[in-house]
Amino acid sequence: MENKAIVVKNLSKTFDMYNNSTDKMLEALSITHKVRHTEFHALSDINFEVEKGEIVGIVGRNGAGKSTLLKLITGILEPSSGTVKTSTRISSLLELGTGFNMEYTGRDNIYFYGTLMGFTKKQMDEKIDDIIAFAEIGDYIDQVVKTYSSGMFARLAFSCAINVEPEILIVDEILSVGDMRFQAKCFNKFKDFKKQGVTILYVGHDVGLMRSFCDRCIWLDKGKMVADGEPTFITAQFTEFMYLDNIEEFTTYKKFSDQEQKMEEKAETKEPEEQLEVEKVSLKPVVAEKSMFKNCLAHWGTDVGIITKVEMLGEDGTERGYFAPDEKIKICIEIEDRDNIDYKNVSVAFSIKNKEGTDLCVKTTYDNDIFLERKEKQRIVFETALMLAKGDYYLVVAIENRENVNPTYYEYVEGAKFFKIYSDKKIFGIYDVDAQITID
Repeated sequence: MENKAIVVKNLSKTFDMYNNSTDKMLEALSITHKVRHTEFHALSDINFEVEKGEIVGIVGRNGAGKSTLLKLITGILEPSSGTVKTSTRISSLLELGTGFNMEYTGRDNIYFYGTLMGFTKKQMDEKIDDIIAFAEIGDYIDQVVKTYSSGMFARLAFSCAINVEPEILIVDEILSVGDMRFQAKCFNKFKDFKKQGVTILYVGHDVGLMRSFCDRCIWLDKGKMVADGEPTFITAQFTEFMYLDNIEEFTTYKKFSDQEQKMEEKAETKEPEEQLEVEKVSLKPVVAEKSMFKNCLAHWGTDVGIITKVEMLGEDGTERGYFAPDEKIKICIEIEDRDNIDYKNVSVAFSIKNKEGTDLCVKTTYDNDIFLERKEKQRIVFETALMLAKGDYYLVVAIENRENVNPTYYEYVEGAKFFKIYSDKKIFGIYDVDAQITID
């Protein structure tokens, strides 16, 4: 554990699920020990380690076991089997305000929270001004917490959790606290933690934040670990999986039924059991046939194969993988017709992302009032100077259905091309804008 902040080994958590409270009581009082519950395996045999100072993101759809894992790490829940070892003090943002007394004032709750975290009153005296200032709730700090709005309560709880010098910080999808300015302040605090070497576990659905903020990413599905690796790659595969897996139930939990009850009765009377059919669900995402996109990060859609060719051409008309910032390049996307394409709402799109997966620019035919007509084959060309700073980037191409507010995709290729921008000119920031400068 010398360099390890968290070690999770063979960790599993199973919950006994009852249809109602009566079944739980009858099972407890049963002389024959008759079972009236089903077992829900929230986590099964999870193994990973987190280095001190590492920031690890955890992704997964609802019911995947993310919050259960964090509660086991923080000690809120006890594992059914396996072990969790942590090296130092943990501050968690799982359920904001856990431990707060609604009859106490905000100030009293700060001291109470500090006591729970192992701080003395003298130590909290030194921290309280910073906590109050960060929460930004003014004179309400001396009012009882039950009079607070939900936003004020969350601000105070958030401020307490991040101002107690944590060495391990657990964050569970609560970065939407307060208004935009407060959110920005919270995120800057996380950046400070990162510089200070605080170990952070972050659960969220913001893929961009996961890619830019985390050193590593773990993907959970139905209580099992699917993958553990580089954030951009893992989140791309997870996004692909989520779009392809749109008909499957998000949880494996089923009510205790007569069939299970009959099986229990057979077990008690030593009768032979009938084999129950169990749906086998692959944890691996269904990856589209990549053909010409063999090295892409993710490739999916309802009609994969519409895109037949993608090119990035320099000013000299040649296809290559390096460009100058101000060079006029052409992004060419060739598509073929499909009977089910709704050309009134179809849009051809591209985006440029940095290696963290952040969209730097997006361009679509639909949003530029350019509409396609049905043709057997056609070539859409975007011509632009990207004006990007020196670095590594990749191209995303997509054929969208814009019938609804949120687009769906006939085909989506993340990482259709990878390229570099080179320049002797120092560009500060992400890209260089074309601006006219005058002195009056």
